[in-house]
Amino acid sequence: MNRRIVVLIATMTCAWILAGCTTARSLPGGDASADQSLARILVTFDDKTIQRAVSAGTTGDYAARTSYTNSGWSRRIANTIARRHALRILAQWPMTALGVSCVVYQVDGVQDVEQLLDALAADEHVGSAQRMGEFRTLQTETNAAARRLPEGLESMQYSDPYLPLQTAFRTLHIDQWHTRASGRGIRIALIDSGVDTHHPDLEGQVKRSENLAPSEPGNALNDVHGTAVAGVLSAVAGNGIGIAGIAPDAEIFAFRACWPDGATAASARCNTFTLAMALNEAIRLRSHIINLSLSGPDDTILRLLIERALQQGIVVVAAVPEHKEDGGFPANLPGVLAVTGNAGGDSEQIVAPGSDILTTVPRSGYEFMSGSSFATAHVAGLAALMLELHPRWSAADIRDAMLDPAGPMHGHPDDITAIQ
Repeated sequence: MNRRIVVLIATMTCAWILAGCTTARSLPGGDASADQSLARILVTFDDKTIQRAVSAGTTGDYAARTSYTNSGWSRRIANTIARRHALRILAQWPMTALGVSCVVYQVDGVQDVEQLLDALAADEHVGSAQRMGEFRTLQTETNAAARRLPEGLESMQYSDPYLPLQTAFRTLHIDQWHTRASGRGIRIALIDSGVDTHHPDLEGQVKRSENLAPSEPGNALNDVHGTAVAGVLSAVAGNGIGIAGIAPDAEIFAFRACWPDGATAASARCNTFTLAMALNEAIRLRSHIINLSLSGPDDTILRLLIERALQQGIVVVAAVPEHKEDGGFPANLPGVLAVTGNAGGDSEQIVAPGSDILTTVPRSGYEFMSGSSFATAHVAGLAALMLELHPRWSAADIRDAMLDPAGPMHGHPDDITAIQ
């Protein structure tokens, strides 16, 4: 192993240890504590006057962008519900994919939330009412102290110097895939924390970036998780620096729907409202694949949006949590490609590389990451390669191919045969 790679490993090890010692901060966007999160509810009602979606506002608040509008009729209904149930409107957003208006309300601390939800369910104006859900990205700490250069990668025809440390390139035969496909023409919606679009290995790879979970000024480079997932998916291949992505020619739509837990933390949190906005935009923009490297409790609004995406032929890929105390949503939804980095789990779950994954991080850096978040990114990238080769394949076709012991997850892409 040459001295440059040894120095890289030592540097990344120190950075990762420091990141692991960072104290997680409270979730911005008004979810600073569990009590506050439970005191916010989402209500939907049918709205045939929908125009466009709005965004979450600044930290600690939700505010509509002036370029997006709700109809006067829908605002009147939202205000009627607020008066009737003693609620305060925080935001109202037209959910175009479902044809409903979604309103975030603040609940008076005196009210019993369960009784309030029952009352709202009986309200003639209300289509659905639920608590604000909280979701988390799925990564674990990793130990980069003892890595060896894998055999067989030195001869690969790439100029990316850290490729020998990308062990998934060997296990998934990505070099063979790239002789036939690179993800060209495939749109991947990355719903996560933000992406450092100025990273030299990601510059020009993100075709659309939208911030649906704004943070305090100056925190734009704190989005470790989203940047790391983006690197696995689409880091520029053959540019003489860093690493190579699984689908380097795919079009990435980066939707920042999660807030980092801290300035250098890989972990991040999201909520129902921000994820719903991102899913709605991913559907509206006709994404081919949606990457959800996160998990949380079952959620009515998000379930409806994901089901709508599946109905439209969008491949939804989601991470399976290591511990399923939160129910494992949305990976547990029928039709979603559920991905884990651990073999020996559910036979319907796709097992992909998720340990010691070298990828991009903000400020032109690279670190080793572990967790089903990054296994999910590998599957989303491979799905992009499959769709480029077989545009008519469904999510079920892709899942079947990936679960086949003699299929592309274990062999050469020539093993993929056209589905009749």
